[in-house]
Amino acid sequence: MAQQGNGRHRADVEVKVLESFELRSRRSIREAEKARLSRAERREAKKAASQDAAYFAATENSQVASANVIRATRKVTWFSRRQVRNAITMTISSGIFATFALPAYAFNPDVAAMARFTTTSSQELANADGNQNLTVAAVNTVKFVRGTYEDAKASEIEREARLTNYRTYSGPTAADFLANPKYTGLDAATILAVAAKYVGTPYVFGGETPAGFDCSGYVTFVFSQFGIPLPHTVIGQNRMGMLVKREDALPGDLVIFNDLSHNGIYAGNGNFYHAPRRGDSVKLAPIYTPNVHFVRIAGN
Repeated sequence: MAQQGNGRHRADVEVKVLESFELRSRRSIREAEKARLSRAERREAKKAASQDAAYFAATENSQVASANVIRATRKVTWFSRRQVRNAITMTISSGIFATFALPAYAFNPDVAAMARFTTTSSQELANADGNQNLTVAAVNTVKFVRGTYEDAKASEIEREARLTNYRTYSGPTAADFLANPKYTGLDAATILAVAAKYVGTPYVFGGETPAGFDCSGYVTFVFSQFGIPLPHTVIGQNRMGMLVKREDALPGDLVIFNDLSHNGIYAGNGNFYHAPRRGDSVKLAPIYTPNVHFVRIAGN
């Protein structure tokens, strides 16, 4: 049979029950205190703990990095060394000194006497006897200058030559012929003969002399010899005569392009005398476009 408990045993059981109750009560109190902490306080406490941990970790890393730093050795370039700088300085100084001292040695009378030169005059040295015909006059009298040259195209040189010839022309002009006409009658044969005289004359823009013609300048010069004043423009010459049909055109009539860009003197059979363009010259050539009309100058 189970042993029946006595009073002492019951007392021990009661003490243990009380102790257990007390322990549970303390635990409950601590848990209640923790529960009383607000969520914000716990968040702040956690944040502060994280900041402290980061600070100590960074401090530890910086100390390790500073311990592992190896300072680079400064490299000195060869021209920065003192010996090299001194050598360069001495070389430059010696060159400057020699440059300034050279004229004194060159014109030293003693040195000249040892070389049997008793004068520093280049002319006297050139004319002196016993100098083995050494001519030094050119040393001080001839000056050599480096020229500057540029490449030039043949066409550009030719153009400059034409302009020079045109500017220096001194023969009779259209104004001279108008004042004193060379021909009294205006007939087709004479007009073509005069026009043919200037075949080969170079084209010069604005030209109206045998040194150079443009299209209207050529026509002006030819008709001036008959005492007929024509303006030096295609538009003006187009207004000076009478319009004729293509089938009625005669040699000596003016061939004028419909857009008034060019003209010449009709030679018959679909040809005309004209001064074509830059780089070309007066010539007899076919009328190369159908877009033309014919004008007859009075008296033709």
